[in-house]
Amino acid sequence: MPSTLRNLAVIVLLTATVASAQERKLTPDDVKEKWVGRVAIGSTSTGTPVELKLQPDGSASVVAGSTSDIGTWRLSEQGFCTTWKKIRANQERCFTGIVQGSTVKVFNPDGSAAGQYSEFR
Repeated sequence: MPSTLRNLAVIVLLTATVASAQERKLTPDDVKEKWVGRVAIGSTSTGTPVELKLQPDGSASVVAGSTSDIGTWRLSEQGFCTTWKKIRANQERCFTGIVQGSTVKVFNPDGSAAGQYSEFR
């Protein structure tokens, strides 16, 4: 019995180690390399399709379902920030993210899920 419990503990530990090794924080360099000048395609936390474009000049556009907007973006130490003309009435919001393989999960400042992106064209 102790041997079985030990083996189970090792399996759980190895599984957690492999899962965490495949996951890492989004960096400003990730945003520059993978997002800027491309269309990031994904979905909001509620499942609404979204397309986000961050331009090299700091301009940005977003289409989420039937909502579209233009604004600006900038890099932050932990990800990126956006300011939209209509969405949030020109208030800046900064996002963090987790990279899991080819998917980037994006989080609001309070840590709640904002959405995820899995295609960058």
